[in-house]
Order: sequence, then structure tokens, then C-alpha cells
Amino acid sequence: MKTLCVETVLTPSNAQWIGARGEQQDAFGFHGLDDPQFRAHGGVLAVLTDGMGGLHQGRAAAQIAANLLRETYAAKPPEEPIPAALERALQTANTAVYELAVTSDGAGQVGTTLVAVVAHDSGIHWVSVGDSRLYGYRAATAGLVRLSQEHNYAAILQARVVAGVLQQCDADKNPDRAALISFIGLERIPRIDAGTDPRPLQPGDRLLLCSDGIHGRLEDDDLCQYIRQPAQQAAEAIMTRVKAVAKSTQDNATLAIVAAEASVPRHAAAGLTAAPSPSPAGSASRQTPPWGQMIIGLGLAVLLVVIGIAIGMSLRGMGHS
Repeated sequence: MKTLCVETVLTPSNAQWIGARGEQQDAFGFHGLDDPQFRAHGGVLAVLTDGMGGLHQGRAAAQIAANLLRETYAAKPPEEPIPAALERALQTANTAVYELAVTSDGAGQVGTTLVAVVAHDSGIHWVSVGDSRLYGYRAATAGLVRLSQEHNYAAILQARVVAGVLQQCDADKNPDRAALISFIGLERIPRIDAGTDPRPLQPGDRLLLCSDGIHGRLEDDDLCQYIRQPAQQAAEAIMTRVKAVAKSTQDNATLAIVAAEASVPRHAAAGLTAAPSPSPAGSASRQTPPWGQMIIGLGLAVLLVVIGIAIGMSLRGMGHS
């Protein structure tokens, strides 16, 4: 009997809500899910962007950045390392949004956040600019970890708290906490967060990308609770919870999930030999006898009946004598 062969398959899911805003300024996309040849060297890509509502053309900036990063990464040659391809795609997206700004509202007046992740056999690779987040969930430990670092003024304030030059209460009350200090759309990106986790996804693991319309409303513990479900159920459960706690100023909310699940390959499933069904305890296994054995058995039964009749007639004759 052949051994059962199990492999990991990656499943995408997403959810999006406009919130209380006049238009949807978040965007997302995937690549590599239906292309085994590309996936072998480029993995599965997920990207999410959040157009800056305080600036003009946030919607256009988000869509351009998400689409161009995905298209640029999709052209990755097999010999190019994944981190290098992500960096190249990021810079291409930034140049396009910067050119949009220069030709429309002016440099620095158009921007978007961006977070992108690649799940590959070599591990997890990501890049991030702004405050959209990437989380990693590991089924083995049932733990959710924030992988990306945010680029907002809150990070600077928190560093001052750690250094002892600012009180935590003052940092928490600062009205500029959410102001971005790095985003897509500047001539040069001030800060880029890039990282690699050499452990590939295992069945049950999840990658979660989300805009601040999600993580600004839900705690990490809430996200950890919902992300364990099957991919699309998890996405819908998270969004349902966001809507339940939303305020009148609710921002656009978008999330994308890459879920790892166990699957039996078709070629392996086709070659498996089914084991016999277990018999009830204490009973012997029953098998259907071949046709030849059935015929021989039937003949013997008839013969025994004939012999029985003959003996019976003989005995009746003896009794009458």
C-alpha cells in the first residue's frame, strides 16, 4: 500500500468595506496562485495599499501602487532573489505614484501605504511602507505576530518614551500620532521595512495583510481568534467584528489573507490502495467468494439434500417392515 502524500496549498481570501468614507481608497491583489511555474521561484504574492485620505487622489495612488507592484513582481525572472524582486517592484510603484503627484497636485500631495508579502518554500518575505500591517499566524503555537513595522509619528514618540525623555501618557495623547513619516509617492522613500522569516507556511498557518481601518478597531487578540478559521470565513468574521465596533468616523477597512492548508495531490490520491474496512470487534472479516467456489458449494448442498432424502425413504421402509 502506498504512503499518503500530503502537500501544502495556499488559499487566498479577502474582505473590504467602505466604512463611513465617501469612496474606497484601499486596494489589494494576489499573484502566483494559479501559476505553478512562477510559484516555484516566485511564490504567492499578496499586496495591500491604503490611499492617504488626507491627500488628494488617494484612490488612484492606492490602485496604481497595488497594480504596478503586482505586475512588476509578476515579471520576476527565475534567477532573481525574492527580496530583490520585491524591492524592485516597490521602487517601481513608488516612482509611478510620485509621477502622478508631480503631474497633478504636486510632490508630496499624493500618497499611499503599501504592504506586500510572498509565501514561498524558502520562507516568508515582505516589504512595507506606512502603517498598513502584516501579521503572521502559526498554527503550531496558535500565536499571531506582527511582522511589519509601522512608519508613523507614534513610533518616534514611543522611542522617546523608551529613552526616558517622554512620558507614556503624553505620547498616547499626542494628536499627531497617526501622521505618516514614510509613504509611497515621495521622490525617495524615507523608510522601508523589509524582512524574511525562513520558515515556510505549514498547514493551518496564515498571513494577514490589513489597512488601519482593521487594526485601528480590533486588538491583536481579536484578530488571532478569528484568523484560525478557514480563509474566507476568517476574512468575513474579522470584517463582521469591525462593523460591530465601528464608529461614525470609520475609515475604509480592507484585509487580505493567504492561508496554508493540507491537501492530497491528485496523482497521489489516484495511486492510493484503499485499506479494507475494519471488522467489528470480535468478528472475522467476510469476503465474497469467487463464482467457482459458489457453484461447487451449491452442488455439494444439492447432493447432501438428495442423500438425506434417500436415507429418509430407507428408514421409513424399515419402519413398515
